[in-house]
Amino acid sequence: MHSVAFPTDPQRSDAGVSGASTPPIGRYLPVPVEVHEADPDAPEVARRLIALIATRWPGAPAEHIGSSAVAGLAGKNIIDLLLAAQPAQIPAITQALLELGFQPQLPAAFPATRPMLWGAFRHGPTTYRVHVHVVPAGSPEVAAMRGFRDALRADPLLRRRYAALKRAIVEGGPVDPVTFTRAKHDWIATALTQLGLASPQPRRLYQDDLDLDRSHGLAS
Repeated sequence: MHSVAFPTDPQRSDAGVSGASTPPIGRYLPVPVEVHEADPDAPEVARRLIALIATRWPGAPAEHIGSSAVAGLAGKNIIDLLLAAQPAQIPAITQALLELGFQPQLPAAFPATRPMLWGAFRHGPTTYRVHVHVVPAGSPEVAAMRGFRDALRADPLLRRRYAALKRAIVEGGPVDPVTFTRAKHDWIATALTQLGLASPQPRRLYQDDLDLDRSHGLAS
């Protein structure tokens, strides 16, 4: 099993968009971080989610980011999505995601002007955790998320080093998401700087307003 299965989750995402009483996105259940081998089904799950979001918000398509968007890269097997949008559209996008069943991240690590919503999505026998990052289109964070994904796809050595870092963090067993994020922070900040995706010694991983102590939602 590549991802966490939630057998008590009543949502059936394979049924598609159903009535308001049964949204296609199920309840998110936070769990300690474990590092899994790459899930070959992740790109298809992301495609289904992107198509689902487009049924409610067709104007700005979501895109697959994070470790699950990189073939062969071990990670948390969370499906991370980026939805870059004009700031004035973010409240309406947030509402559209809530109507699909996504929930606000709690405790919130990001402001309402750059929300992250999460949920669970069934694909075959597996329920995947999903993070949707809604980011102002002009934010440097958009280029950082895309650029880090693309660099990992293009550079086998960078992939191996990143996977080794994540495995080392959980070597003693599953860890709290905040501990996991803190342990990755300096390595990723350095990588972003070397890739030209962040200024030297950035205050935060992707954006200045991020509260690292509450950053459960960073791409995996």
